Amino acid sequence: MPELATAAFYLGVVAYTAASTVFFLELWRRDPEKAPGVFGPRLLLLGALIHAVHVLAASLLSRVCPVESLHFGLSLSALGAVIAYLILRSRLRLHAVGAIVAPLALTFLIGAQFVSSPRSDADLPRGLLAFHIAANLIGLGVFLVAGGSSALYVLLERRLRQKKLGLSPSSTRLPPLEALDRAAHRLLLAGFPLLTFGVATGAVFTHRVAESGSVAVLRTVLGYTTWGLLAAVLLLRQTIGLRGRRAAYGTLAGVACVLVVLLVYAVRGGAA
Repeated sequence: MPELATAAFYLGVVAYTAASTVFFLELWRRDPEKAPGVFGPRLLLLGALIHAVHVLAASLLSRVCPVESLHFGLSLSALGAVIAYLILRSRLRLHAVGAIVAPLALTFLIGAQFVSSPRSDADLPRGLLAFHIAANLIGLGVFLVAGGSSALYVLLERRLRQKKLGLSPSSTRLPPLEALDRAAHRLLLAGFPLLTFGVATGAVFTHRVAESGSVAVLRTVLGYTTWGLLAAVLLLRQTIGLRGRRAAYGTLAGVACVLVVLLVYAVRGGAA
């Protein structure tokens, strides 16, 4: 079992690296009219399958439920982002977003190896805690893809305004701005209920925040800030038609808050 987990880790790194390389080469190729290739998504799918084997083997080896460990949580978040991207790639014309998702998956897979497991919280309701963490992890995977779509939107929109992007309107290499904006919105709609559930169930554990110090307070504040930012983006889109660059910046701000929370957890080794 240890050999399987180790082999799956290294093979996953190779597959994600290869996928990242293919996606970046496609962005830099000279023929913008050429249809997107299939090797990038296939390598990403292969990486996801190997990644899942690694998580399963490593969790069985350590006898730790994946959703109860920050180490596995980071890894599962990346896996969720890859799965969300692969499902929505063709439907929402998100092929180019693979150039963001693949390196993120590679970074999270490797970075998770350097994060220690949090201490056990035996006094907490474990069933609710597992659902709370699972909702947050799945939501994070969805938000990472939304953030990637918004980042690509901002980049393309800026280059189009500066007339530096030599692409015709019918180019198939990169998705149109409308498709990126629509994709980010739909991903927010999909992930927001999960975030809401995570925030609501997290309220059960708020009695521990005051006992856990300033770091736990920071995590809590950032969690509610994320929820508020993304709620505002969705509400303003519905009420005043907020979309485009401003919606993309709002989405990126919310995703940035999520990543800061992860960074705090990683630096503290998952300690409360």
